[in-house]
Amino acid sequence: MKKAMSLIGAVSLILLLATACTSTPKVSRIDAQEQLDLSGNWNDTDIQLVTESLIRSCLSTGWADDFYRANRRNPVIVIGTIANNSSEHIDTSIISKKVEIALLSSGKADTVADIAKRDDVRKEREEQQYYASVDTAAQLAQETGADFLMQGSIKTNVDQVGGKAVRTYYVDLELIDITTSRKIWLDEDTVKKYIEKSRYRF
Repeated sequence: MKKAMSLIGAVSLILLLATACTSTPKVSRIDAQEQLDLSGNWNDTDIQLVTESLIRSCLSTGWADDFYRANRRNPVIVIGTIANNSSEHIDTSIISKKVEIALLSSGKADTVADIAKRDDVRKEREEQQYYASVDTAAQLAQETGADFLMQGSIKTNVDQVGGKAVRTYYVDLELIDITTSRKIWLDEDTVKKYIEKSRYRF
């Protein structure tokens, strides 16, 4: 009888644990501007801080104003590759897009389709030559050439002892004159995080 009761108790405990593991997670909406750090890894707050800092640095050096005075138009920038050379999986396309948004929003620069999307635009233009009316089809060989290429990288360095770690992210961007290959602007911003992990796992 005791063995039967113990067996029933064990089965009940297993079922209870299984139910707990498969229960629906609790989800709450939070403000998009709220800063949260759960794991210590690279996150949206870091992207926002680094992007704002680097674009502010880029536009404050005066190269865009000099270009406008010399050419009577905004400089045109194509966003190139931001390489992930860090120890984490980081979607650098998010950084690229925020950089492009910041440049356009400043009113001091224009952008053209980035390298990854350019083929889609060209394919659409070519198809219009066959399927769109003559009056509405986009013309060939009328692309706006970029004056500058912006590219960069993100790297990490981790100093760890036991359950404590300092993780540093280095994000660099550079602006290159496409005609001369001269670097017009270059800067780096860092994000440093102190992470202390609990001895216990839940």
